Amino acid sequence: MIKKVSCRPHRMTALLAILGTSLGLLAAPLAHADDSESNLKVSGFMSLVAGRTAGASLPADYAGPASIDGHACPCYTADWSNAGVYTDSLSLRPESRAGIQLKYVLTPQFNLVSQIVVRGSDTSPNLQWAYASYAPSKNLEIQLGRKRIPLYFYSDFQDIGMSYPWVGVPPELYGWEATNYNGASVRYRTMLGDTNVAAGLFGGKETVKDALYDRLFYNSKTRVEWNNLIGADLEASQGALTARAVYMQTNVRSINLLEGVNDRAKLRAYGLATNLDLDAWFVLTEVTQLTRDFESGYKITAPAYTLGAGYHYGDWTPFINYASYKEKTSNSQLYSPQSYQRWSLTLRYDLGIRSAIKGQIDRNKDVTRNFGGDVTVMRLSYDRLF
Repeated sequence: MIKKVSCRPHRMTALLAILGTSLGLLAAPLAHADDSESNLKVSGFMSLVAGRTAGASLPADYAGPASIDGHACPCYTADWSNAGVYTDSLSLRPESRAGIQLKYVLTPQFNLVSQIVVRGSDTSPNLQWAYASYAPSKNLEIQLGRKRIPLYFYSDFQDIGMSYPWVGVPPELYGWEATNYNGASVRYRTMLGDTNVAAGLFGGKETVKDALYDRLFYNSKTRVEWNNLIGADLEASQGALTARAVYMQTNVRSINLLEGVNDRAKLRAYGLATNLDLDAWFVLTEVTQLTRDFESGYKITAPAYTLGAGYHYGDWTPFINYASYKEKTSNSQLYSPQSYQRWSLTLRYDLGIRSAIKGQIDRNKDVTRNFGGDVTVMRLSYDRLF
C-alpha cells in the first residue's frame, strides 16, 4: 500500500524531477539520431497533471472501502489501469506521465518500434510497445511483438494528452488490469468509393505481475493472466464522420494467494465509437460492453458509454461530456456491482501545435455507494509533444 500523497512543495518537486529526468535520460543519448538522414526517429510526450477532490461526501449507507490503495475515501479513481486516485490533497501523481518512442526504419517496408513510459503512480520505466512492422504493400501491414490492446478508439494513444480534449480518457471505459499484449496483428486499408476503410485482426496473451489495477481492490500482489486473446476491429471514415467497431475475447485468470483469490473467467468485449467533426463543432461518442463469465458460476456485465461535444474557437476548445459505467451481476451474494455517472467540463488552450493547457471539472456520482463516494474533481494539465 502506498501512503497518501499531499501537495507539499518537496513532493511536487520530486515528482517533477522523476518525470523530467526519466524522459531526459531516455532521450538524451538518442537526440542526435533524429535527423533527416538517420534511420532512427525519436519522439516523446509528457502530461503533467495536478488535481484534487472537493465537495466530496460518503453517504450514510456507504458500503465501500474506507480507503482505496491507501487513499482515504471519499476519493476518485481517474486511471484504473495505473491506480491513479485523487483525494482532497492536491497531487501530481495519479495521472502525470512521460514517454519516449523510438522507430528504426530498416527498409521502406520494415521497421522496429518501441515505447517506454514512466508515470507518477509508477516511476519505473515500463516498456509499453516493442514490435516489428512489415508492410508488403501500401494496403497491408503486419506487426509482431508487444502492443496496446486496441479495445477502445484512443487505446493506441491514450497516454498522449495532446490527442484528445479531456485531461484524461474517460475512466468509465478505459481501464482494466491488462492494457497490453504480446502477439501479432494484421491490418488492411482500402477505399470503398469515397470511404476510407481499415480492418484489423489481433491475437496474443499477457501476464501482469502485481497489476496496478488490482491494487485498488487488494492489499497484496495479484498476478493476472490474459490467455488466448483474439479480436477484430473495423474502422470507416467518410467526410466528417468516423466510426469504429471492435470485438475481443480472452481467458482471464487472477491469482492472489494472500487474499484467497484464484478466479478464472471468459471475458468478451464489444465496442462502437462514432466521431463527428464539423470543423468548429465536433462530437465524440463511444459505447462498450464487457462480460465476464466466471467458472465459479456467476456473470458480470458492464455496459459503459461516453458522449461529448466541443467547439473550436481559435486556440480555445470548450468541451462538455457525460459518461456512465454500470455493472450487472447474476449473483449479488458473490459480487457487489459498481456503477458511476459523471459530468465533466473541460477548457483546452493550445499553446501551439505541440503543447496545450487544459482545465477540467468533474462531478462523479457513486451510484451504488460502494467505491469512493460522490466527489467533485478539479484538474489542470500541461501536455507536450517532443
